Amino acid sequence: MEYIIGIGLGFGVLAFTMTVGLDRDRAFYPTVLIVVASYYVLFAVSSAPALVWEIFILGLFVSVSIIGFKGNLWVVVLALAAHGLFDSAHDSFISNAGVPVWWPKFCMSFDVSAALFLAWRLMPRSTFGQRIQPHVEVELLASQRCEAAGDFERAFAHLEAAHVLSQRVTWQHVRVHLRMLSYGLRRRNCREVRGQITRTIGAAVTTWLGLIPVGNTGGANVSPLVSLPIRDDLAQVIARALSEPDEAPAGTSPMSFRMIPTRALASARGPCHPPCRHGRPAARGSTCR
Repeated sequence: MEYIIGIGLGFGVLAFTMTVGLDRDRAFYPTVLIVVASYYVLFAVSSAPALVWEIFILGLFVSVSIIGFKGNLWVVVLALAAHGLFDSAHDSFISNAGVPVWWPKFCMSFDVSAALFLAWRLMPRSTFGQRIQPHVEVELLASQRCEAAGDFERAFAHLEAAHVLSQRVTWQHVRVHLRMLSYGLRRRNCREVRGQITRTIGAAVTTWLGLIPVGNTGGANVSPLVSLPIRDDLAQVIARALSEPDEAPAGTSPMSFRMIPTRALASARGPCHPPCRHGRPAARGSTCR
């Protein structure tokens, strides 16, 4: 239970601070390291020998946190992970009767979670997701228009096109599968609903690892493991988005992230232009399925 709570609080609290913007200052994570390392000193207030050792070790982590703050935050990542290792072996080196039995396991889980989260935050961000997002929006809006017009075949075909475009971006990929799931529920298509539940989970787990079947159209009528040819116009859109250089916004640091508002290109297509499926073009006025 200590591990579960530590991991849950680690990722949960840090995800919350990221959402509200508290971690935009590079001092945030070094401060987290100092606070985490200071608890052993608190637990040792009734034991002078343990207190000396705990203060000494706290001093080491404070020094490392300052180095990371002044220099490179990856130092803080390593220090958080190192404190997790220290937690796991604490009782073997220091006799501190004030430490709760559950604390080392909880603290180790929190430390490792915080290290992983900060490492994820520091990793270079590709702007491919921002460049491909308007094109995904085009297909999603076209799907809505077709469905409202009663053209359900083309509506789903637009969702398939959105899926092909979104495959390299986790949240976009998951979002399209959720839209497909919603479509299946509205159409009372049990096969599609079952297929989209598993595909949504798969997209969330595997996309960020790069484990995607390129060109797969995402519907339950296609195996989720098979790659398919990509329609020429979609392939061109993806190629342009991939070829544009990633540029960090001017004046930002590795710990500052800018949200770019979504503006769907609603006028890019006609009211219900039929995209093709499985890489085969569909003539205007014909269905794709």
